[in-house]
Amino acid sequence: MGEAIRTTLDIYRNYEGTGCLLFLVSIAVVYLWMFEEKKEIRTILVYVPFGIIVLFFFPLFSYISMRYFLDDQVYYRLLWLIPMGLLACYGIVKVISRLNVRKKRIMVGTLLGLFLLGSGNLIYANDAVTVTKNLYHLPPEDIAVADVMHVDGRDVKAVVPSEMLQFIRQYDASIKLAYGREELIEGWRSNPFYDAMESNPVRTFLITDYAMQQGVEYIVLRSGTPLVGTKPINKYRFSFLTSAYNYDIYIFEDAPFFEEKKQEYRATFDEDVYGNYTYRD
Repeated sequence: MGEAIRTTLDIYRNYEGTGCLLFLVSIAVVYLWMFEEKKEIRTILVYVPFGIIVLFFFPLFSYISMRYFLDDQVYYRLLWLIPMGLLACYGIVKVISRLNVRKKRIMVGTLLGLFLLGSGNLIYANDAVTVTKNLYHLPPEDIAVADVMHVDGRDVKAVVPSEMLQFIRQYDASIKLAYGREELIEGWRSNPFYDAMESNPVRTFLITDYAMQQGVEYIVLRSGTPLVGTKPINKYRFSFLTSAYNYDIYIFEDAPFFEEKKQEYRATFDEDVYGNYTYRD
């Protein structure tokens, strides 16, 4: 139980950021509790947020939730149920509406608006935000690889490097993956195929064996990925099809569309390409 309390406090500290918005929301809840007259608004903007906060910090609830329903990676999402933006804005409007002097309304509104602006960070300064290069707002290399793997009128199954897991199916839902983005989260990772694909060097027998077990028809590797094993990858029935950007795409020779793709990419298809392969017992 003590561990659950410490974890809950750590989650809250990470969630609050600068704390400015949560401070403003807290003031708004207290203010609306005192002055809001409409019962339905008090229920949505006062009682429900207060109840969620109580549940969030209640040790028994957090212990049971993180042990049986949620884990400490997603428990913070309980706070998403609080309409913080709505609460802050509605509270500001209620405060301003109670002021009788126009100059005071303008001054208080400006100060609170500046407080809101100063409480956050510019999203475009985040390293995770980049300038889009296409209409899909997706990495162009993911689109190029997906276009190579696409087969009209049917689904295909592929395994791709970790950086592609969150984007491939946004562009082409007909491409099924051997595993999804859950493998990117340390506490959720459980698929040995992911570990085999992300190892350095990559063992040819291991990835092709997992691929055939799971019905994978495409293996996508970063160009230059070190490959080791008693045999190169094409000796395990996965032939080099083509490259797109900095990725090499291999196709399963027993796939129903193998000959079709072989003809489509005949200029680059080479069943004797070993890739960056080094012999190892």
